[in-house]
Amino acid sequence: MKNFKKLKFIGALGTSAALCMSVIVVSFSSAESAGGATTKFKIALSLSYTGNDWQSEAANLIKAEAATAPYKDIVSLHTDIAGADVTNQIKVIQNEIAAGYKAIIVYPISPTALNATIAQACKAGVAVFAYDSLVTAPCAYNVHIDQYAWGIYTSTWLATAMGGKGTIADITGVPGTTVDLDRQKALNDVLAKNPGITIAGSANGAWAQAQGLTAFESIYTAHPDITGIYAEAGCGTIEEWLQANNHPLLPCAGEFENNTHLDMLSTALGGLNLQSASAGSPVYSGELAFIQAVQVLQGKKVAHDTILPLPHFDTADLQALGAKAVGTNPAQGALAFPAKDAVPGMFGDFWSPLVEQGLQANLHGTSDKISTAKPCSAVPGCISHSKLTFGGNWSGGN
Repeated sequence: MKNFKKLKFIGALGTSAALCMSVIVVSFSSAESAGGATTKFKIALSLSYTGNDWQSEAANLIKAEAATAPYKDIVSLHTDIAGADVTNQIKVIQNEIAAGYKAIIVYPISPTALNATIAQACKAGVAVFAYDSLVTAPCAYNVHIDQYAWGIYTSTWLATAMGGKGTIADITGVPGTTVDLDRQKALNDVLAKNPGITIAGSANGAWAQAQGLTAFESIYTAHPDITGIYAEAGCGTIEEWLQANNHPLLPCAGEFENNTHLDMLSTALGGLNLQSASAGSPVYSGELAFIQAVQVLQGKKVAHDTILPLPHFDTADLQALGAKAVGTNPAQGALAFPAKDAVPGMFGDFWSPLVEQGLQANLHGTSDKISTAKPCSAVPGCISHSKLTFGGNWSGGN
């Protein structure tokens, strides 16, 4: 098990979390400018399922980065929607290979289902990037966190908060993804060391606020005596429903969502003093994959496996920062964004020193550069490998 230390400046570090499939495709195309011929990277953003805030924000950050110098002068971005079907996604990628695209960025629904198609792309000289969830094709690039570590941190906190006994509602993510597989394995591993805690019920929340709440309600109706919640996404929405229906708040371990962070604030700062642990699968992973794809097309060397720092804190960590935790600029330490400046369910891990875009980019897809991206080697907690690594507890990043 990894050791997790208290973070003094967590905003600089950063889940499911990710959350659905999307494809970004990069190619060269010739574009004429007033001063003569200019070579541009033509990028197609091909989305499938878009039923949660995480995926929308990931797409927004990519659009914003493409609209920011120098990318706005060397990139032409186009968006396609493939639908939430892996067979159709494969067909879209095959069409893009045939059309001569030189790089593909994908959020995979499975670590293996696209491998044959990815191998075709690599054989054709196409660079393939996966972000957040992993693909196991040896030639692919992966940008992600250690999802098992995410699950160990959140479930260990929950077991401690519950005093090692009680029952929990388990709100899962998108089935089949490495994100969900690793987080659920971590939960079961922690519960094996805490036999006084059992799972009252599990339901699929798909990392979406509304579906997560529906999943929780189905469990809570059958087990109103549960004493804790493990939610891959949706803690804030679930707790607000409990409060509105005059039920006691429950300790909840989950994702890096802004409404959860606002509820974790002290009552003096307008919060609910919600006891929670928040860890993120950074929504900026798509933006970083975009940056790396362009670097590869420019002939630069990029690691095939980039493991991002895991942003995480609990209620005690957040409240120790007081009013300093609330703001609009994560580059200046903001961890909770006022409701008037954000949207319900917004994921707060949209920035780290690895990328550039700020709050407006996350919400609207408009250029909002608040920093200059640093390489992985210059950012604490970022790890790179020449290839994806595996272990008994991890799909990758161990």
